[in-house]
Amino acid sequence: MVSVAVSEVEIDASNLSLREVNAKIREAVGRGLRVHLKNASHIYGLAAGLKSGDIVIDGDAGDYLAMLNGGAKITVNGNAGDYVADGAWSGEVIVKGCVGYGASMYAYGGVLVVYGDAGDAVGQILKGATVIVNGCAGDSIGLYMVGGDIIIVGDAGKLVGDWMIRGCIYVGGKYESLGNNAKEAELTDDDIKKLSNLFNKYNVKADPSKFKKIVPLSLRPFYG
Repeated sequence: MVSVAVSEVEIDASNLSLREVNAKIREAVGRGLRVHLKNASHIYGLAAGLKSGDIVIDGDAGDYLAMLNGGAKITVNGNAGDYVADGAWSGEVIVKGCVGYGASMYAYGGVLVVYGDAGDAVGQILKGATVIVNGCAGDSIGLYMVGGDIIIVGDAGKLVGDWMIRGCIYVGGKYESLGNNAKEAELTDDDIKKLSNLFNKYNVKADPSKFKKIVPLSLRPFYG
């Protein structure tokens, strides 16, 4: 008899607590297994702090999904709540639906891709991550960001780039207003190449040359 190695494990989170679900995820990742989760919309803080692993969530996920992500790939075949990828360091978070408030807040690295819409406060205090929203986003995108890239394929709300210090914001549609210390700048060939590579990798159907680029007006806005 030939034994077949199991490469994937399914976890039903229906009656599990946050501690129990995350313990099961960590155990499976430690064994080199791909994790398939279902019925996890009530779990806040799901898959937090992982340094590796391939996690697939069927249905919706709650708030603080993939916070402090350190290298895992996490895919949500549904919507996610507030503060997705909060404080992430690396890895990849893919949300096939929409996300709520504060996506990728404080994120130092990694990639978040949202194929639907995002709420307010995308990439606030962003440190260096890449955030792609394939739909529209709300107000106060990139507030106090100090690095990284925020890409909104659709429209954006008010105060885009408010008090941003470093990094770039790209908007494919319209925005309602720019924030303090934010200005439009001309797209460069490097910008177009960067966007093209990301769009090809994540199957985003958009023309990079049509995007508006938003950058800081000053790198020292609080010092005169």
